[in-house]
Amino acid sequence: MLHNDFEVIHAREAVVVQVGNSSWVTEAPRSPQHGRTAWVQGSQWAPEDNAEIALDSTREWYDKEVEAPVMAEHPSHQVLPRKPRTRIVKRPNIYWKTHHWQAYLNELLRYEGRGDAHLQVQCIDCIAHKLAEPEDAELLHRGLYPASQLIVKTCATFALLRHLHILGLTTKSSTYDFHRTLQKLTDNMGLDVPKTRYKALQQMCLQWRHLVMLKCGGRGHDPSGANGTVEGDLAVACPTCPHNEKNMAADWKESSKPFLHTPAITMDANFRLKQQLVSSHSQDLGFGTGLSYMVKREPYDSYVLSKASQGDISTCVGFSALAQANTKFLRGLQYTGVVAVCCARGEMLLPCRVANLVKGERYPSMDYVVAQALRFFKLLAILISYDIACQWFKNLFKCEAEWPPLLRLDLGVQVIPTIPKLHEPAHKEIHNELSLNHVVGAGLTDGECIERTWAGHNTLGNSTKTMGPGARHNTLDNHFGFWNWLKYNSMGATLMQRYKGAIQLRNLQVEGHRGFTASMMPGKAVEWEEMCIAWETNPSYPRKVKSPLISDVVSISEAEVHKELAEEKEHLSVGGAALHATSPSGFLVLGLDLKESQRRVAKLAKTGTEPHTSHQGTTLAEQQNALRTKVRSWEQLRAVYMPGLLQFLYDCTQGGGLDADMDKQPESTDLWLPSQLPPEHCRNVCTSGLPKMEAKLTDAQMQDSLEGIRHVLRLKARMIHVKNANVWGQRESTRSRTVIGRVHERARVSAAKYRAARERL
Repeated sequence: MLHNDFEVIHAREAVVVQVGNSSWVTEAPRSPQHGRTAWVQGSQWAPEDNAEIALDSTREWYDKEVEAPVMAEHPSHQVLPRKPRTRIVKRPNIYWKTHHWQAYLNELLRYEGRGDAHLQVQCIDCIAHKLAEPEDAELLHRGLYPASQLIVKTCATFALLRHLHILGLTTKSSTYDFHRTLQKLTDNMGLDVPKTRYKALQQMCLQWRHLVMLKCGGRGHDPSGANGTVEGDLAVACPTCPHNEKNMAADWKESSKPFLHTPAITMDANFRLKQQLVSSHSQDLGFGTGLSYMVKREPYDSYVLSKASQGDISTCVGFSALAQANTKFLRGLQYTGVVAVCCARGEMLLPCRVANLVKGERYPSMDYVVAQALRFFKLLAILISYDIACQWFKNLFKCEAEWPPLLRLDLGVQVIPTIPKLHEPAHKEIHNELSLNHVVGAGLTDGECIERTWAGHNTLGNSTKTMGPGARHNTLDNHFGFWNWLKYNSMGATLMQRYKGAIQLRNLQVEGHRGFTASMMPGKAVEWEEMCIAWETNPSYPRKVKSPLISDVVSISEAEVHKELAEEKEHLSVGGAALHATSPSGFLVLGLDLKESQRRVAKLAKTGTEPHTSHQGTTLAEQQNALRTKVRSWEQLRAVYMPGLLQFLYDCTQGGGLDADMDKQPESTDLWLPSQLPPEHCRNVCTSGLPKMEAKLTDAQMQDSLEGIRHVLRLKARMIHVKNANVWGQRESTRSRTVIGRVHERARVSAAKYRAARERL
């Protein structure tokens, strides 16, 4: 039973009282509630079960819905026609470039104090209010960049966009990573994550990057404005490349050093900067494709499409990048990479010399960018470094006849093809004519600067491969411009450092040349100088003059000798039966390997140093036992190919024979190779042709040993240079010296191998 505590229920309301120009809220007097003024007695708090006050008291609505059709059409379920999307919604960047390109550039310059703001007498904000400028223009006056132009809902400060721009250029991070960072800084717990603004931020970042490129290109102060930008205007030009009427003398054609006026370029493809099948050029056209580093899309695509029937480049090398250019991992890609041309001296990308690879590294793409580079310089000669120049340059001038008129080469241009120094050893054939070491004026140019350029941009592939074509082009242009700008800023210090080092090396080379010339026979230096002059004055390819820098002495490696002797064995086995399953060449190779093992074990026994743990190697006793087993097996084989050895030793030792070697250690046992016998006894002791085989193998061993010594010494010199420049502290220096010592030990092993081979000869 609920008891009534009072008879009347009162209520109180709030009213607004206004006195003069001020107002406040106050309480009204209490008043009794209208209607029932007493509590109703009841037994529970639950509502009363009364069918008269139910929503469907007669069940008529329920039965109607049950008996109705399942898929009945309802007016509220009709799909209304969608409102057609406007151009600003479908292509916001194209709309921005068409209507707001120049205005935003002017506002950016005015905000930074580089525009015409100093000429204004009145306040810029007051002028904007009087002229009723749009909302986006007023935001730009205050350092806020709007994401849209008609109805502004999102904007970013200039400081944030500048921070995002520099951060992306230096770290190669994406806009998505920066947006996620802002989200985590706002709410790291994920309890109240703000609404994503990634698309708006990405659009603002693309526009900001392009505006900065226009500003740095001087388009804001040009009378023609941004619309007057032509091909390559937004690129940072290389100051080391010779340009007529810019950094060359008026009489440069009569110069005695033509290599000073010969540009050196290098080109290569990059398969990391790929792009997936995302969007299209009609949806994402880009702001300025062809205005900086990427080539114009329409003429390039039409030319590549006309050469679609040509196959991939077949080379005489086995580079893994070319082998993986058309694998299953490249399916679903619109572009498989890019190809570029850069200066081989300044390491700066050339304007409008970067193009997309539609499918692998093919000749049409390479021809197009090279032709663009040749048109850019307009000089008498140009040096081109390409890793497969031996294959590409053969039919270059034949393919030129099929090029469009805009790509045709000048008849007087002399093209000097070369191969980069790091790629040259990988070729199956020897290309001395294409070596940078033999080109006049090449200096220390290695031709690998394009690889260093790609190394600094490979990480961009993670973000650019999912972009649209226009956004990808703008992003690559921006990063390439930043690369050139860094090279341009550091060029002064780099040239000064190299100049000081060149003076020291010049003095050493001059003194060495003077001393070497004085020790030569009279007239020999003049003869050699005439040969060099004849070589330098005929730089055409293929060369018509014999190179004086290449020796006529043909050296054969140890592996080639093994192959040659194996072919001789196969040829002889056809005509008759062999003495043993192991051929004579195999017998000699086994003996020379045993000689090498004996020197290694003897050195270990002399120093007395053994491995500290069982995992570091076998002990001296175990190595001696293994060597003793190999020597016994070789002695059995020696009796087949040196049948007169036992009688020869018996006669020399007066009956002792081979018993004198039984008590020796295996590293001291004489193997009695044919070279250890007197020449007059070799015919009686050995089988026919065995001494000649050993002499050929020994000569090859000497050549390989000398080459190994040269390689190790070059490697050691480079390691010492890196250690002196980058290693500090006792611990790091000790470790570096230990590593260098292990490398130098390889030179000692090669030297000992060479001395032993020379003694046998």
